[in-house]
Amino acid sequence: MKPHWIVTSDFVEIAKMPFYWRLSGSTQGSPNIDQTMPIRVTIDREFDYLRFKPTELEWANMNRAYQMNENIGFLNPESGQMDTYGSSVNRFFLNEIQRFSPKVAYEIGCGAGFSIEYLKANGYTAVGIDPSEYSKKWSEKLGFELINDYFGQDSIEKPAEFIYCNDVFEHIPDVVRFSEQVFSCLSDGGVFCFSTTNSTQSIELGDISQFEHQHVNMFTTRSIQRILSSAGFSDIQIRGGSYGNTFHVTARKLKGRKNDVAEIGFPTCDGYFDRAAQAVTAFQGWYECTENKKCYVPLRSLPYLATVGDFGNTPIFDSNTSWTNKFIDGYKLPINSLDSVQKNEHSNFFVGSMTFFGEIKKSLLARGVDATNIVSIADLLHWDGPQLRAR
Repeated sequence: MKPHWIVTSDFVEIAKMPFYWRLSGSTQGSPNIDQTMPIRVTIDREFDYLRFKPTELEWANMNRAYQMNENIGFLNPESGQMDTYGSSVNRFFLNEIQRFSPKVAYEIGCGAGFSIEYLKANGYTAVGIDPSEYSKKWSEKLGFELINDYFGQDSIEKPAEFIYCNDVFEHIPDVVRFSEQVFSCLSDGGVFCFSTTNSTQSIELGDISQFEHQHVNMFTTRSIQRILSSAGFSDIQIRGGSYGNTFHVTARKLKGRKNDVAEIGFPTCDGYFDRAAQAVTAFQGWYECTENKKCYVPLRSLPYLATVGDFGNTPIFDSNTSWTNKFIDGYKLPINSLDSVQKNEHSNFFVGSMTFFGEIKKSLLARGVDATNIVSIADLLHWDGPQLRAR
């Protein structure tokens, strides 16, 4: 039997994993878009980050999804994220725009335009750059200016004072080239500001919960610094977001100044494949020896479930009630809410998110779930259960 996962000295691969690009009301897939795809993750050793390098067929599948009138990101009124994650990134962008006072800001990958609307409500002007039908629909609905195309060096006619993006940096196949293009579009003294996922903790742990087909890059603090420095940026500030495990990054184009990338810390990704093998093996041991198991935070649990060939046998849960009873393509069970956890039920929960583990555990404890039955991948790496080989 072909193994569900494999780890070598050069990559870790899951043979088949649900392709998350929408939430729907049934298990019926969308025509011409695969519900599952393999995922193979390597290391970019020059810049010290993890990369998913899709094949041409896999890229074609993802591009078809991007062209659909669907929201792949979170920032829309139905997402359940506007007052949490959305509020955090919007405050960050507003603070930086207030600090640098550009006449016009440009948002790459603006999606539904809610950061643009937020800035407008606070007296600032932003122009969106996004190729999707989804963004076009929202620009017409809300009335914001949109360049309905992919970002490139010719996207902006005049040098820009301020360019920003949210949940874009992790989606770009050539993030170094992208950073160079942003740099070339900025005026001297111009600012590049963005929010992206922080995978430092997961990489250090060997956690694979970060694997997602659209997130082709998984960054560390060191990799962000090196990528931006290589593109020519200086005065690089990397901070943690106020919600979730994110980077809030600000960098400037300053004439005659460039950071030296050679002396920035030590590689974070070294040894990741060995650590990932240990994490997957630990999850497999728990999975095969545990009854009445359930998984919390679907997007972070699905990579682990895929390593044991589970595409709809284990109930999945999420605290975001806007996801309740929705399906992720490639997984045949709907997402449950916390309310469906019965008082004092004897269930075993694997919580896929390290970031929100403490918060989720507290919620489950309040419903009477035994503390010893709530585990993260960090717990399983020290679990006394049997260690089983990949199969």
